[in-house]
Amino acid sequence: MVDYVAEAKPAIIDQDGRGMAKIAIIGAVLGVVAWGLALLLERFVLRAMFCGDESAAQCVNIAAYAGNIAAVIVAIIGVISLVRAGVFRPLLIVLGGAISLWGVAAWLAPLSLPEQAGWSAVLYMLAYVLYVWIARVRHAVVVLILFALVAIATRAIPMAV
Repeated sequence: MVDYVAEAKPAIIDQDGRGMAKIAIIGAVLGVVAWGLALLLERFVLRAMFCGDESAAQCVNIAAYAGNIAAVIVAIIGVISLVRAGVFRPLLIVLGGAISLWGVAAWLAPLSLPEQAGWSAVLYMLAYVLYVWIARVRHAVVVLILFALVAIATRAIPMAV
């Protein structure tokens, strides 16, 4: 009779500090790209197209619209960047970051331009590191539950403040 030996896999996939630093840098760079893209879209594309009259209803939330368009473009760039970096579950990480940071351009609009760029970089970096940390869990159901709880929390906390 043959005995089978099963190798026990840890519940969490190992991630070295160097890999986390690389992901943090990718997140920060994507935050600056998102800020710059939102700024360009707002000032040169959306205002030119929709704001002939500055009091028009479309012009009131133009920063939010530009930020949301930039978030989608940056999410696509983020997936490509994380795949190239060899990150586990890159689509889930980028989706979590996009959900958590949806509308960040409107949140940062009252700040000065350097503050906007800095906070955007910090927020994207923290979001990517947070979701990479969650994605390390080996069991998919646990990951999805944690993902949903964190995504809901990151959307609810700014609304409560």
